[in-house]
Amino acid sequence: FRAGAAACRGMHPGSADVAIPDDYVPVREATLFRRTFFSDGEDAGSWARGGGGDGGARPTGVAAAPVSTDGNVEGAILALRTAEGRWTEPVGQALEMAAYLAARELDRARRQFQAHRYLAMQEGFHRLIRRTAEITENADGDGQENASPRRDVYRAAVEQVRRQLDAGRVLLIEADPGGKRGRIAWESGGEGAADREEKVSLKDTYVEWVLGQGVHRIFSADSAAAGRFPVLPPAWTGARGGGRLLVPVRAVADGFHGVMVCEAGEGRNFDGRDADTVKDMLAIMRMGISHALRLENLEKEAKNDGLTGLLNRKTFCAQLANVLSRLDGRYPCAVVMLDIDHFKKVNDTYGHPAGDEVIRKVSSVIRKTVRKVDMAGRYGGEEFVIYLHSADPSHAGQVAERLRLMIRQTRFVFEKREVGVTASLGFACYPGDGKTSEELLHHADVALYRSKQGGRDRTTAYMNQ
Repeated sequence: FRAGAAACRGMHPGSADVAIPDDYVPVREATLFRRTFFSDGEDAGSWARGGGGDGGARPTGVAAAPVSTDGNVEGAILALRTAEGRWTEPVGQALEMAAYLAARELDRARRQFQAHRYLAMQEGFHRLIRRTAEITENADGDGQENASPRRDVYRAAVEQVRRQLDAGRVLLIEADPGGKRGRIAWESGGEGAADREEKVSLKDTYVEWVLGQGVHRIFSADSAAAGRFPVLPPAWTGARGGGRLLVPVRAVADGFHGVMVCEAGEGRNFDGRDADTVKDMLAIMRMGISHALRLENLEKEAKNDGLTGLLNRKTFCAQLANVLSRLDGRYPCAVVMLDIDHFKKVNDTYGHPAGDEVIRKVSSVIRKTVRKVDMAGRYGGEEFVIYLHSADPSHAGQVAERLRLMIRQTRFVFEKREVGVTASLGFACYPGDGKTSEELLHHADVALYRSKQGGRDRTTAYMNQ
């Protein structure tokens, strides 16, 4: 605002476009001492602004008046006279009136901007709150497989922050508990919008520093790449040119812990108000995550067996029917039924806590044996059921036998006595042994019964005879 206005009879045309240096004494005197600077005649010649051109002409009169709002000096209005003669009108009073009018207009414009910014910020908060509520409401009992309300909350928060700050790129980084490694939970801008499952090292980056210190960090456009450490890991570094803002996300219980990184467009910087805006947005995000976690836990309790963590019978049967409906006879698969032998004897001899321990350990063996594409559930009591994806009879028999042997080798200690258990298994294959979930489960159960009738501790394939 140093040369925000310049008015003087006899000025050189276009001289208002000439930059005023920071150390230019008339402006510095006006702003530093908060009074009008005035020089006329030969004394004014020493206040030429440069070494040549119109900007370097020797002035015959110089005046500067400070522009102040709310007691703060915002700049100055400068008048330069280069024509012959002397000031012929009360320039000081005119400049002071112009400075007063400029200050009033500047204050009005600033208040309008602040009001607009406040309204936009409140609108952004309300939009994020509404969107977060919609996400968690839609996730409550929607029945969709692999639905992730937390992921949708991440996306809503990141995209709203980017819109609110007019940022070029925003990253939400989820860190491990120790803060040494992390992944991008959601990214908006740059190459698009997505999350990344792969984790990278955060060591010796300012992301690690912000995580450890728990305070935000602002980098200007000039210093964004000149710090002691890189701001981001090399794999995540995007286009540079603007400032960067890093804000830590306070850990949610059993949920999110990380940093939000905002990258400005070229030539733009962030300030403390931007950091406060992001913190408020993150507070809303944390509430959304907490609610999403509660929904996920409720859904897990509804779908999983409380003792083993495996799918319960109802959920397993529903998901098996869903999988078979999509296969349409194109790929083989198998269902394995497993029953712990003489389980009642364990309960009667050592008590129900011992029986629970056997069930937990057997379920752990099952969990380690099946693949991610498979499913395992507790069918009831000491009986388990397993779905093997893309498994022909040969492969299904191998998996079942491996399970049987691993269970047989598992040892338990009850009342200072080492005890072992065995299991009987039966399996049926799709589509030869059945095309519906009911048929496969029934035939696998028939094969299991034959294993028990044959002496237990064995695996039997269903044979339609």
